[in-house]
Amino acid sequence: MDLEALVGVPLALSLSEEMDQTFQDDPIYVLEGLRRGADKFAIFCEAGQIKIPQNQNSIFAMMEDSVFEVALENNKSFHPKVWLIKYKNNDNEVLFRLLVLSRNLTFDRSWDIAVALEGKKGDTKTSKNEPLVEFFRYLVNFTGENEKKEQIKQIISELDYIHFDPANKHIPDFDFCPLGITDYEKAEIGIFEKYHQLIVISPFISEVIISELNELALSNAKKVLITRKTELHKLTEEMLLDFEVFTLKDSIIDGESAISGDIDEGEITELQDIHAKLYARTKYNEHHIFIGSANSSRNAFSGNVEFLLKLKYKKHGFRITDLLEDMFGDEENPFERIEIIPEQEETESDLTNQLQKGIKQLCRIQRSAFVIKENDNYSLQVTFDDIPEGCDFTIGPLLSSKELPLQQDTLFENISLLELGNFYKITATKDGEKVQRVIKVKTNGIPEERQKEIFRSIIKDSHTFLKYVAFLLSDDFLLSMLENLEQKNLGTGKWGMDTGDYPALYENMLKTAAQSPEKLEDVDNIIRIIENEDIIPTEFQHLYQTFISAAKKVKR
Repeated sequence: MDLEALVGVPLALSLSEEMDQTFQDDPIYVLEGLRRGADKFAIFCEAGQIKIPQNQNSIFAMMEDSVFEVALENNKSFHPKVWLIKYKNNDNEVLFRLLVLSRNLTFDRSWDIAVALEGKKGDTKTSKNEPLVEFFRYLVNFTGENEKKEQIKQIISELDYIHFDPANKHIPDFDFCPLGITDYEKAEIGIFEKYHQLIVISPFISEVIISELNELALSNAKKVLITRKTELHKLTEEMLLDFEVFTLKDSIIDGESAISGDIDEGEITELQDIHAKLYARTKYNEHHIFIGSANSSRNAFSGNVEFLLKLKYKKHGFRITDLLEDMFGDEENPFERIEIIPEQEETESDLTNQLQKGIKQLCRIQRSAFVIKENDNYSLQVTFDDIPEGCDFTIGPLLSSKELPLQQDTLFENISLLELGNFYKITATKDGEKVQRVIKVKTNGIPEERQKEIFRSIIKDSHTFLKYVAFLLSDDFLLSMLENLEQKNLGTGKWGMDTGDYPALYENMLKTAAQSPEKLEDVDNIIRIIENEDIIPTEFQHLYQTFISAAKKVKR
């Protein structure tokens, strides 16, 4: 998971806008999205698999209570990619949207796949959602005792009455297929059954799984495997004869780096490759398509927690191989057929894998932290019950430049209020190589004042404060942000302290009182959070109080 990508979740859900680079770089837009939405979402992710953000930003602290790490006892991976979103309109009508993906919450450019189902509340219970309910009940155990746990339980209780619809007449039935939780294992989902046609798309494979799928083929079965070139060495010559094997062409994998003139010297380019996980199988005239997180690997079907959506597809004259025609295209096929197993390409070193496993092992150790306050100074003590052997670790608060060798008791002195938090950066090193990740450590004693300090670190002057108020009062967040950016680019100083700006702001307040009075509560909340006369202009205070008094008279 990428914390910078995670910022896009509250922006989309609370402001109903996309997070492109323009809005990501505007702190007001991001701050308001988090203020509105941080208490309305929960993210579960593999412990030890949170990426170190490129830029430190205090807003990451506002998402700490929404992120829950999952560390499996069997040292396998928590690997599902599932979103469940509940919407409610002004008439209290409820809509659920379920997304099943192969994609992580990152900015990775690889090719992925996703499917969405929407469901509305019915009067009768449905047993169709039982696997989905069990999946989320499993996740609740990783939240601890907090308000989010109760919110998730409430959503789970509603799922018994939510009737999901694929919204496609050719999909008469579907099933939810979690893996790695109680009573939901490999044999239950239907992939490992006899077939006449099989298409497997999997970026990572294990010889044992591909071999098992190969042996399930009925006579004259057609078998297709699409994977990464770096995985081909795991196939045997027999498998290469039995399967039609394809990979993306080098020109596609190289992506933008292959376009001459578009990349500056020294600039890092991102490769792209297959990351989708799809299984399509036919037996007689029955077609099933599985989409989700499970690779064709031993771990995926023997210990990992995964999630697949099984779709039954029914259409006269349809063949599973029709999917290939759509993927390969009529003219420029992005895939190439593999006839010979190439020499093994160099992948991540064994040492890098060892460092990654060391961090994952560290995440399975009991840990805690607490804040020590002396006068106006803060110290921070982090405690681990044990330290894994095999590599060296350093630790530091995510929002701090301080970093110390990890011991069972590690003490940080002279920590600022903004540097306190539950996110910590971990660095594992050995023989000159290193791996860095973010982990959560429950930190007790963080002052309530820290939340206000985050706002003050962004709304640090009257210029930004007035801009924020105008943003809160706007009818359209997107349009407001574009106007602000335009004024900024023109250099007109629109949000300066010129008293000529106040009539326009006053007009916006009157309009808000008449059409959207609830927005005034947002302004009032920000005023209480900031509580700083150097930031909130005296002229605005007078304007605001005059307006509030007038609004009350109009209301009477």
